[in-house]
Amino acid sequence: MKIIYSIAIVFLLMLSSCKKERTWDVDTSGVPVELTIHDISKRFFDQTIPLDQLKKDYPFFFDNSSDSIWNEQRKDVFEVNIYQEALKQFGDFKQLDQELTPIFKKYKYYFPEYETPKVFVYSSGLQSLDYPVIYSAPDQLMFIAMDGFLGEKSKLYDSIRVEKYLCRNMYVERVPSAVVSAIAENIVTYSPRQQKFLDIVLYEGKKLILQDALLTDTPDEYKIGYTPEQMAWCVENEGNIWNYFVEQNYVFSDDRTLEKRFLKVAPFSKFNNEIEQQSPGRIGAWIGWQIIRKYMQENPEVKLQDVLLDMDSQKILQASKYKPEANGASTVKYKTKKKEGVDELYHYAE
Repeated sequence: MKIIYSIAIVFLLMLSSCKKERTWDVDTSGVPVELTIHDISKRFFDQTIPLDQLKKDYPFFFDNSSDSIWNEQRKDVFEVNIYQEALKQFGDFKQLDQELTPIFKKYKYYFPEYETPKVFVYSSGLQSLDYPVIYSAPDQLMFIAMDGFLGEKSKLYDSIRVEKYLCRNMYVERVPSAVVSAIAENIVTYSPRQQKFLDIVLYEGKKLILQDALLTDTPDEYKIGYTPEQMAWCVENEGNIWNYFVEQNYVFSDDRTLEKRFLKVAPFSKFNNEIEQQSPGRIGAWIGWQIIRKYMQENPEVKLQDVLLDMDSQKILQASKYKPEANGASTVKYKTKKKEGVDELYHYAE
């Protein structure tokens, strides 16, 4: 009898937790999206097409360089080779179309005020590796630099000495995540006046929650650009990381160096101790992601759109009830000294 009673209790707890779970599965069958992918480079490297015609068709693609410079570039063997290598990854763009269409359907479902952009792919001559996807919501234009996704082992990246930790995410399967990141840059509210560490952490977390909404079947490591091992490290050490931020009085700090240490793309985050190289870069973004997830779980009535626009970081933190437990079994030890004034934050989510 006690066994049956215990099972019943567990079942009820599972039901109550399920009620708080947010599902991102939405019906987009009635959302109209007509996607056309334009390959600018195909025409750019086609010598039979006059330069004047290209300038007319793609005025946004050309700067004030002389025609002679553009014509030389169209014949440049190295540039043509980069484009050919990119085509090996992208093929005839059917796969890209199949991946982007569901994204834009969900995007329009949540944000009907935004039109589906025209998507242009091109080869940048290895010049747009830092920002391989650019999106302008007002202009309804999106540009994807195909040479930003040649694969981790591309010799072209070796030729210009791209750091290995960057190459790790430069493969074609990460295009959907890069597209959503570009969308997030346009629609997640950002304020230069609100630059405390918590503000920036939650800003990055909001951009990642959009990945959850628009990439429902994509593993988390693809969304943030971690390896499975790095994801496992984050999950195991979530409580330790948060406690470190709390004990160091970083959460409400306006120290701008924290952004570089914990939010910028890097081989690892800068904890300034012996274990930091075990961590992935952008650990602050990952923590922000977990806070936003917890906030939406605890507040299922809140709409995605409202979360992305809400600038009250302290309210979000408090309403999230975020308080991950430090993993006692973890071998990771943070050498920190508890400072005055952090007790209130330890109980902030209670």
